[in-house]
Amino acid sequence: MKSISIVTLAVSSLMVASACAQELPVPQPQKDEQASAFTGGERDYKTYQFINEPKPADDTNLADRSGERLLAGTEMVNTLSGKEAFVSGVVSVLTEGANADELAQQFGLTVERVYGRLNLVLLRAPEGTDMLQLRRDMMDYTGVSNVDVEIVEALRESDVLR
Repeated sequence: MKSISIVTLAVSSLMVASACAQELPVPQPQKDEQASAFTGGERDYKTYQFINEPKPADDTNLADRSGERLLAGTEMVNTLSGKEAFVSGVVSVLTEGANADELAQQFGLTVERVYGRLNLVLLRAPEGTDMLQLRRDMMDYTGVSNVDVEIVEALRESDVLR
């Protein structure tokens, strides 16, 4: 008697589960118009396409540096994911004993944060600063071992089916 009731219970739960699965609609992904406009498009810097580029901070002619420009404050879109990105103007500098204030004063930057134990300094450049040239100049400075330009992008944003 017990085995008959167990089998009956198992069969009935299987039937209920299959009936519920048949009632659920299949989600249909919708295309995001803005993302599809930029996905696979022409690239200006790495995987990014520029949308809005600010004026250079100094009167430097960037036209002769084709493809070698990245200004602080540039709004762009990732051509692979279609997500918006922004050049914040913050550089992460890994130092080997260089003073953060001297480094900031040398390059006309402001100190955002200092991580003394990590020998890491976050410095902010004004809008329109050529970040790639700043990186090259800072790498030549004594006491600097690495410089990384910050590009802000919503990388861990969940994709929602609508």
